Amino acid sequence: MSTSNALFTGIPGIFVPVRDLNRSAAWYSTVLGLQEFQRSDITVEFKVGEGGPVLVLFQAEHDVPVRFPGNRHIDGNFFIFKTPDAEAAHRLLTDHGVPVTDILLYEGVQKYFFFEDPDGNRLSVED
Repeated sequence: MSTSNALFTGIPGIFVPVRDLNRSAAWYSTVLGLQEFQRSDITVEFKVGEGGPVLVLFQAEHDVPVRFPGNRHIDGNFFIFKTPDAEAAHRLLTDHGVPVTDILLYEGVQKYFFFEDPDGNRLSVED
């Protein structure tokens, strides 16, 4: 099937469970610099780049943090933030006191690293 006939054409939203919605919303806004644009009593929505999916934090009672199933090929997170400068993103998070892994290289070219939000949800950044 060609892409012009595809029935599934994008991912409009990514949902992340959190224990304390207000605390997490403040962290995603302050630390990651995301722009909040909609809020309800159980969700906070952020824009991520131009035309990208919406990141939705939702109040959860259980199963926080979400854990990626262990396997020998992928070292665990459900989505990746894209950046033009992995080193600058790494410094920004470090300056905010966020524990981060070392910057790694994928196939010797693409820089990436891992970190966690206040609820322990594992996140990643790549350039």
